[in-house]
Amino acid sequence: MRQTYLENHAASGLRGHYLHAVYLINLATPTEQLLRQSIGSLVHYMQLAELLNADGVVFHPGSHLGAGFDGMLEQMAGAMREILDTVPRSPAKLIVENSAGSGGCVGCNFGQLGRIVAAVDSDRVGVCLDTQHMFASGYDVRTRDQVTATLDRFGEDVGFDRLALVHANDSRKPLGSNVDRHANIGEGEMGIDAFRLLFEDGRLNGVPWLIEVPGEEHRGPDLDNINRLRACAGLPARAVAESVAVR
Repeated sequence: MRQTYLENHAASGLRGHYLHAVYLINLATPTEQLLRQSIGSLVHYMQLAELLNADGVVFHPGSHLGAGFDGMLEQMAGAMREILDTVPRSPAKLIVENSAGSGGCVGCNFGQLGRIVAAVDSDRVGVCLDTQHMFASGYDVRTRDQVTATLDRFGEDVGFDRLALVHANDSRKPLGSNVDRHANIGEGEMGIDAFRLLFEDGRLNGVPWLIEVPGEEHRGPDLDNINRLRACAGLPARAVAESVAVR
């Protein structure tokens, strides 16, 4: 099955692929059992990524459940170092995704993301920037000046050398809502111009952009949304690709 996967990925012509860990993972939990389960789950994902030649494992750092970010920072960093030490041969990066900010979620602002990455202090750690989560956390990108200010802040707090990929999603909820609800590209509160301006800025253009949108009739990410993004980037539309059979 592994060989079939690798052959189909090669035949697809796609550059790079990533695994997304389950949302139940919580490296900021004050509960020891959940922490050990979360570490074990991420170790498994990193081992799977090694088998599949994946470029990285994306995960949400979790919620401190009232313990506070500062109180759980070293635990999160220590857990990530343990995961990396357990799978030393995996070429995949361990990639922290920004959160929308509800409850006690950690990583909802660039400052927290930067502190997590700095505390782990490993070149095997990267960051995934989700545009909907960013917008829901209060970072506006609907004008050119707002894009400049937001990406300046990301560069200062995290650094573009740590950026591994972008999750491109519009938002069903307004700016600063702290609610994680994705919309199709151009159909949400961000609007199509936000994505055009992000591409025009150029600082996010050197990494893969992946979509996690509801798609037509909520059937999942689709070619229409991909082509909307391609148009924002000044690229031609793609036709439907020939399907690759999974044996």
